[in-house]
Amino acid sequence: QAVAYFLERRFLMTDGDDVSTTGSVTGDENTEIRMEGALTGVRSNVTEERDMDHGPGSDPDRIDPEHVALGSGCGSLLSNVLQSLCNAGDAVLIPAPYRAAFDNDVRSIACCAPFPVPVSDMRKGPSKEDLEAAALRAERLDQRVRVLLLTNPHDPTGVVYRPSSLRRVVAWARERKMHVIVDEVYALSVHEDGGPIPPFKSVVRVLRNSLRDDVHMLYSLSKDFGAGGFRFGVLYSQNTLLLRALANLNIFSGVSHPMQRVVSEILTDDQFVESDARAQLRWSYTLCARKLEEMVVPFFPATGGLFLYADFSGLLPEFSFDGEERFAALVRDAARVVLTPGSSMHDKRPGMFRLCYAWVTPDVLEIAMERLSYLVTKIRRNHGNWDALDLSTLSDVT
Repeated sequence: QAVAYFLERRFLMTDGDDVSTTGSVTGDENTEIRMEGALTGVRSNVTEERDMDHGPGSDPDRIDPEHVALGSGCGSLLSNVLQSLCNAGDAVLIPAPYRAAFDNDVRSIACCAPFPVPVSDMRKGPSKEDLEAAALRAERLDQRVRVLLLTNPHDPTGVVYRPSSLRRVVAWARERKMHVIVDEVYALSVHEDGGPIPPFKSVVRVLRNSLRDDVHMLYSLSKDFGAGGFRFGVLYSQNTLLLRALANLNIFSGVSHPMQRVVSEILTDDQFVESDARAQLRWSYTLCARKLEEMVVPFFPATGGLFLYADFSGLLPEFSFDGEERFAALVRDAARVVLTPGSSMHDKRPGMFRLCYAWVTPDVLEIAMERLSYLVTKIRRNHGNWDALDLSTLSDVT
């Protein structure tokens, strides 16, 4: 019940809906009834009235709690969903670059094959041509293409997909009778500044809450709330057969009653959810973007997520993944800054790195960016003579 309330307010509300409050929702009598069912599993009077009026899942303005599944994080839920929908060896298309952890989530238990999809324009998302070309390549390898896995906002670029892009890829997948899983784990970590880039809209909202049996949305507390240790993930799906399968599989990765109680209090506290975290993210993003511009290092302008995706290829000792690895090691050892290399996320271009600006406090972030800037300056002053770059000559970086 608590998760359904949260999803309605944060993922389903339409333009013009007022989600602001002066405090926690527990002051509302109907909501108190719904929250009481969050732990016990007893359906509330509110939900019963909803079902009598509209039928299960047919109200475009409501999230039916019966269509919500819980699990110990998005990784376990994704694995269980794939185990339910796919056969071993089936291909899961994932627009690349993508979060490195997906490889393990897709392979380990479900035994599916993550299949990177090179994207011609990351700002617009995968085109039908991008997806079709990847699907045909997988089929030539005798892999059945069963699922398309998206992340929105995108990891690692921080790009927010336009509603038209989401509708386009869902239409393509439906033509091929595929399932679409949309990981929206960064949904609340959006910090747009009113510029030309569109704000985030959930696939639930874009499709007017008509997911049918083939579109499924994942969410967890690990990123937006910085609570990865809670191991609390959410799947919203209108596929009742899938939800029944998960009810069996989730016995191995369920969420305890005490944790359900804690999370229900968090998700229904509107004042807490609407805190100033986005302003802090915007400050950190702006700091990193400004320093990268000063370094003359290109990057993807981001409006969501917790990171920037930057192109350091011009600083590599050689334009190769070996050169990428050598650059990453130098940044780590000399500046004590850890960057995620693009090769680990299936980027085909050497020199791309993900820089996470939300992992540390603002004062530490400022120090890290100053060190990185100074190291970049020293690399350029050496005119590519990497033999002269070692810890003895770079001791002043830190």
